[in-house]
Amino acid sequence: MTSFSEQAWQTVGDWFTAITAHPFLTGLADGTLPEPVFARYLLDDAHYLKGYSAALAALSSRATDPDGRLLLARSAAGSVEGERQLHRGYLIPRGIDPDAPDAAEPSPTCVGYVESLRAAAALDSFAVGLAAVLPCFRVYAEVGAWIVAQRKPTADHPYRGWIDTYADPDFAEVVRSAEDYADRLAAAAGRPERAAMLAAYTRSTRFEWMFWDAAWRGERWPEVG
Repeated sequence: MTSFSEQAWQTVGDWFTAITAHPFLTGLADGTLPEPVFARYLLDDAHYLKGYSAALAALSSRATDPDGRLLLARSAAGSVEGERQLHRGYLIPRGIDPDAPDAAEPSPTCVGYVESLRAAAALDSFAVGLAAVLPCFRVYAEVGAWIVAQRKPTADHPYRGWIDTYADPDFAEVVRSAEDYADRLAAAAGRPERAAMLAAYTRSTRFEWMFWDAAWRGERWPEVG
């Protein structure tokens, strides 16, 4: 029987194809992505990670088993620490402090994605909330592997640090652990809950495409006057 995580990944296959075909990702892969666009993405991602880690922490507090609590708590801490260092290491030398009070506000897509995750983590069933946070794990691991498969980044690739982070086998192992946990929950779920898990997973994958697209377009909040 196909596991939930593999069924979900197959379901969003067209979205992953769209992600890897997006000019943001093709430029990231070959190093031609304009630096201001990458910086804009990283700043938005720094805002996103605060909300994402909060969603993971909320799920950790709802887990009924010690292994689940530990997995989600570690993921919450790791998403803040490891990726925050990645963001600051790139942005600070360029005069951009993502933690400064006057830092650019998160994009509308970032806010929408974060609030979707936080609502799922707090209001939906635990299994559905977990399914909602999974694409951020799997999509990034798959993007890292896809880029390396296209052409292994050279030492002077401008975005090698980002690529190496998500192509790292240790990150892939974290992804597998999260998916294994979701698979166990899905196996015990009834048909309606499993369908809700799949819908949450699909929605978050769409947001992943939208997130990169927002950075590419320089999405901003509307202004009046």
